[in-house]
Amino acid sequence: MPKYSQVFLHDKNVRSRIAAAAGQAPCELLVEIGPGKGALTGLLFPGFGSRMLAVEIDPELTAELKTAHPGLELLNRDFMELDLPALTAGRKTVFVGNLPYDCSTAILEKTLACPALELAVFMFQREVARRITAPAGAGDYGYLSIISQSQAEAELLLDVPAGCFTPVPEVDSSVLIFRPRRALPSPAAFTAFASFLKAAFAHRRKTLINSLALSGKYSKAGVSSVLEKQGHKLTCRPQELTGAELLALLRELEKI
Repeated sequence: MPKYSQVFLHDKNVRSRIAAAAGQAPCELLVEIGPGKGALTGLLFPGFGSRMLAVEIDPELTAELKTAHPGLELLNRDFMELDLPALTAGRKTVFVGNLPYDCSTAILEKTLACPALELAVFMFQREVARRITAPAGAGDYGYLSIISQSQAEAELLLDVPAGCFTPVPEVDSSVLIFRPRRALPSPAAFTAFASFLKAAFAHRRKTLINSLALSGKYSKAGVSSVLEKQGHKLTCRPQELTGAELLALLRELEKI
């Protein structure tokens, strides 16, 4: 297994479809996250040229990419440590990546909070992709579904069998396309809603009132009052409400 537990995409059809999807939005900057051995880089760089930046954590792979793609702007950094607003500098930005399984959701959240986001095309473990796209009331619906769908429309591009990678992982994958909705217009608003959702879903079997009260940030009386005002049952659980309803709840609670 490679040093950073990477799995490298080798299927030509999958690579072509991801690269084509990256061109579906206006783009002043394309950021490829974790290019690895350059399976996607070789298709993206000829089209995006100086507008492209690749961020690779592995120094050995970074050196290989520099040799293979002269002129490509490369950062040998951990993507999670980057200041995206500063990096993108307001430029319309497309993000692309075959994301590491162990930090894919953290990368997604960081990307969705970036005001410059125009489009993202990301590969996830299939189970994670289902959680991201799950509708309200579904068994997989929860924090990840809501925070993702509040910021972007998530569309399945294709499912990818494990055999399309080297080494072959134990799970299948899926590629999703994200088009921003911008319900949360700033990083601060995104962080506040994320914190609220984590409190709401910390105890899935409890009512929303009790879950939020247990966080210590909200009173039962305050939550009850807003739920009644908005026409919800006092016994409702967080997974019964849509993302829009939960965001409306937070905005009312912030006024108390």
